[in-house]
Amino acid sequence: MTVTEIGIIRVHTGITDSTLRDTFSRAIAVQDAWHAHAFPDRPSSASARAVACFRGIDDETQILLITSWGSVEEHWAWILSDDNKQQMEGADLTKIIANQGPPNQPGGLILFHLDANIFGNDHATAGKDMIALLDSPVISVERFLVDTEKKESFAATLQKVKASMEKAVHPHLVRSGRSVDREAEGEEFVLVSGWSCVESHTQEFVASSQSFLYSQLAGIASSGETQHYRRFL
Repeated sequence: MTVTEIGIIRVHTGITDSTLRDTFSRAIAVQDAWHAHAFPDRPSSASARAVACFRGIDDETQILLITSWGSVEEHWAWILSDDNKQQMEGADLTKIIANQGPPNQPGGLILFHLDANIFGNDHATAGKDMIALLDSPVISVERFLVDTEKKESFAATLQKVKASMEKAVHPHLVRSGRSVDREAEGEEFVLVSGWSCVESHTQEFVASSQSFLYSQLAGIASSGETQHYRRFL
């Protein structure tokens, strides 16, 4: 099952887009080469694997990294590889990354996987009049924690919300997925939408009739969080 890696890291204040672009371009090239060696029968370029990097608009120290993987196990094979360890300990990344500690622990980066190919094949499936998520000027990433007993109700409502939001965000796209990593009680769902600007989401959509159905998600979820990002690589 193809999964989407969601990695959220912190960088030090004052790091420029140019520095981020150069640093992560080198890191991605190493991952491309590792992937080609590990899976020689599969496309390994960054574009084929929907690799992209986004910077927070609400918080510029927050970086969103996304990649499509054939499975969670494939991604962990990369994480545990010598190539990745050398990169994570190298000067390129250590001088810009503010996180310290293991993933998903206090001070560490946030890492999880969604049970859908959120960004992959966007251009093929979007249609000629649609704007792929990777090409949207702004994307929103909305994370919802849901009690286990409410997950079916939330999932059903989420599908209705997506259908409604597709009209509101047109010609941009809306995608969703569920975290396959969650070990604690409850479920995590993620809604990713493309926008022309932040205000299209926070003002125009909120004031529209479509937002009424969306508000039901917050009523079912135990907690929610929204971040806006712009792509830099």
